[in-house]
Amino acid sequence: MLVTVKPRDGVAVWRLLEFLSDRTPWHRSLWGVGVVLAMEELYEACVVSKQGHLSEAAIKRMAAALQKRVGTHPAFTEAEKHFLKAQVHQIPRADGPAHFGIRELSARISTDYLARWGRAAAAQEVSVENFSRSVAAHLLDAGFSGPYLYNLIRSKIDAPEAITLPDLCNALQAELAATPRREFEVLLAFAETPELPNGVPEGWLRGSSVTTWLEAHGYPTTNVRAPVAMILKVQARDDVGAASLARGEADRYAARALIATGKELRLLPNLWVRGASSPFPLKAASRGVGVKELFREDRVFSADASQSVDAALELLAHLDGSSPTAAIAGGWGAIEGLLADPSDRASAADNLATLVTCSFPRAELTALSYRAERQHPQACGEITAATTNRERARAVGKMIIEGRMPHMRGEVDQATVLRLGKLLGNPGPALQTIRDSIGESFHRLYRQRNLILHGGRLDSVALSASLRTVAKLAGAGMDRITHGWYVQQLRPMELVARANLSLALASREDPLSCVDLLEMN
Repeated sequence: MLVTVKPRDGVAVWRLLEFLSDRTPWHRSLWGVGVVLAMEELYEACVVSKQGHLSEAAIKRMAAALQKRVGTHPAFTEAEKHFLKAQVHQIPRADGPAHFGIRELSARISTDYLARWGRAAAAQEVSVENFSRSVAAHLLDAGFSGPYLYNLIRSKIDAPEAITLPDLCNALQAELAATPRREFEVLLAFAETPELPNGVPEGWLRGSSVTTWLEAHGYPTTNVRAPVAMILKVQARDDVGAASLARGEADRYAARALIATGKELRLLPNLWVRGASSPFPLKAASRGVGVKELFREDRVFSADASQSVDAALELLAHLDGSSPTAAIAGGWGAIEGLLADPSDRASAADNLATLVTCSFPRAELTALSYRAERQHPQACGEITAATTNRERARAVGKMIIEGRMPHMRGEVDQATVLRLGKLLGNPGPALQTIRDSIGESFHRLYRQRNLILHGGRLDSVALSASLRTVAKLAGAGMDRITHGWYVQQLRPMELVARANLSLALASREDPLSCVDLLEMN
């Protein structure tokens, strides 16, 4: 049972759970990585820069973003903040004292990072967004899967024993220590024996041995028909994460088989993780890349599609379901093709971040309007009377500004009201903070693309985190580009120009202009 010592403790916990749910929409999702991974990423980038695969400008940007973040972080001591500032005062050189200093600080903070948040939560009322984003990102960066963490935290707050927010932080710190990465065995079964020049490899399971393995580990074997199967061994913290890693291995084998033999591997549709209670689907769930505008405007089968936008959408599709390396290469290709300045490819990251930021207020306000209408139909008559999402967003925004917003029953909706109240109170700085956060995620995608294509690096420390944070955002941005092209007749860069102007003019004098940041001024 969660005990809320401070008024917003419960909101912080439920916002944390929202970040761990795979059903969270893009405007409520987790956009960034944890601060420990950010330090590890900077340490790695210094080495890669020495090899010529990342520019000094990229390192400088990373260092500046990290220093800004740590400067206000309640889990760092003042001495630690000053130490990091000294290390990144100039661009850290690979194998130099500052370079190794970043690694030492990262290792120090990671040992008790969540316990530090527990002490901060006990001493003061922490920011809901800062707490929930930081803790969720740290746990996911550490290798836990979202479903595992969601169920774990729900079990803690639903248990009859009382638990406070600091207690929860300490319990999560203990879980990190008690659940290290360990080896999982995963059964990958074939519906048809693949072409193998030297026959089935030693160690593979054949015929009845496949069902024997499944039965020995508690799985039903009804309708399982596999002539051969292989046992994959992966390092993960939980069975959901193990299944995800096994999918990546299966994707790599499928790609190799296709280019080696010209034939696709025929695999059974499930993976079986030793120790899990049920099989996992072989096909990964969508990463959440959604361009709904194509459906809304009935453009899915349109014959007069824009060649540039259509080509970008085809590349973007890789971001939703392909292997990590193909997803990153294709995803960035889609973004760069539409939004990059020819002399500065990285500019595409900032341009797309601007479009996504301008989409954020209306997305948040519209979603909240429907939930408020369901919970408080009598108090939300002006929302019910609205005939468009734009009008709904303005109506609920006005209610928040005027202090007439009814109390929302769910803590995640209460968190949304808090966020929107801050944004509408002073839109300019709030939107810039959002843009900086989203922009860093897109710049991370660009860096990962360079590491893969130019450096041949398939094991970057931020590879998985980049996909986790950027997929939904990229879909939201491409949705706006598609709408701009087909409905507003605006080329992508024209839409970016409009977005830049809207952000520059956003002010507390006209807060409801946030609803129309991508519309005609």
